[in-house]
Amino acid sequence: MAIGAAVDVGSNSVHLLVAFVGFGLVEMLRDRSELLGLGEVVDRDGAIPVDEMTALTDLLKSYAVAARRSGAERLTLVGTDPLRRASNAAEVTAAVESATGVDLRVLTEQEEAMLTFVGATRGRLPEAPLVVVDIGGGSTEVASWAPGQTLQVQSLAIGSSRLTNALVHNDPPTDSEIQMLFEAASEIVGGLGAGVASVGRTATAARAVFVGGTATNVARLGRLSVEHLIADRFTLGRLTTDQVSTRYDVRPKRARQLAAGVAIVHALLNAFGMDSAEVSDASLRDGAIIAAARYGDAWPENLGELVGISDDRHQATA
Repeated sequence: MAIGAAVDVGSNSVHLLVAFVGFGLVEMLRDRSELLGLGEVVDRDGAIPVDEMTALTDLLKSYAVAARRSGAERLTLVGTDPLRRASNAAEVTAAVESATGVDLRVLTEQEEAMLTFVGATRGRLPEAPLVVVDIGGGSTEVASWAPGQTLQVQSLAIGSSRLTNALVHNDPPTDSEIQMLFEAASEIVGGLGAGVASVGRTATAARAVFVGGTATNVARLGRLSVEHLIADRFTLGRLTTDQVSTRYDVRPKRARQLAAGVAIVHALLNAFGMDSAEVSDASLRDGAIIAAARYGDAWPENLGELVGISDDRHQATA
C-alpha cells in the first residue's frame, strides 16, 4: 500500500487530501482546505490577480510540505472551473510549478467528472447503475454509468457560489430569491443530456451519489431527498447566515450558499427521476490519487481505462 496526495484548486476552496491508496481503497491520512473563493475572483476580474495568485502559490507550497511530511510518494495538483475560465491560467500554472516543483493540470470538464467517478467508486466499476454528481462553486459535473454502457459525463454551468452571487442579495434570502434559485436550477439542469439522466429513470437498481463540499454541507441539514430538500428550502428562508453556520456547523461562506445548493440537488433528483440520493466524502482528489498511483505521470492518457473505456476517448454529452 502506498501513500498519495492530491490537491484540487476549485471555485470555493483549495483542498488537500493525503491518503493510503490500494486496490479499491483510499484511506485518509490528512485533509485540509482553505476557502480562497477563486471562482468569485474570476467572475469579477476574468483572471486571477497577483495577490490571489500569491496566496494560491503560498498555500500550495505549504500543502506540498504537508504532503511530504505525511509520507506521500506522489503529489498531484489539479485545477477546475476557475482555472478553466481564468484568462491568465497559463501564468498561474507556471507560477505554481515554479513554487512547488509540481505541474498543476487544469482539468477539462470531462476529466473532472471522470476523476470524481473514479474517486466515488474507489477505482472499481460498480455492479449496478450509478450516477455520480459533484456540485462545485462554479460548475456541476455529472457522470452516469450502467453495466454494458460507456460512461457518460456532462458539465453544467451552475454551481452554488455562482448561483448565489447571481440571485441572492438578502440575508436570509427572501422567498422570491429562493423561488428564483429553484427556477434557475431547474432550467439549467433541464439541459442535461438524455443519456446522462436516463440511468436513474430506466434502471430500478440505480443509485445517485453526490460528492463535494456543496453536497456534504447540504447533507448537514438532513437527507438528500426531495421531501427533506423542500423542508430545507423553507428553513433557509428563515435563518440568517450566522444562524445557519452556528446551528449546522457550516462555515459562513458555505452557509450563504446552502439555498443554492439545495435548489441544485433538488433539480438534479427531479432530472434523474429519483426520490433521494446518497452523499459521500469521496471526491476527485481520491480519484486523482488512485489514477496517479496506477499510472504515474501518464494518468491523464490512461484515465479512460479506469472508467471502462478501452482507449482514452473522453465521452461527453452535449
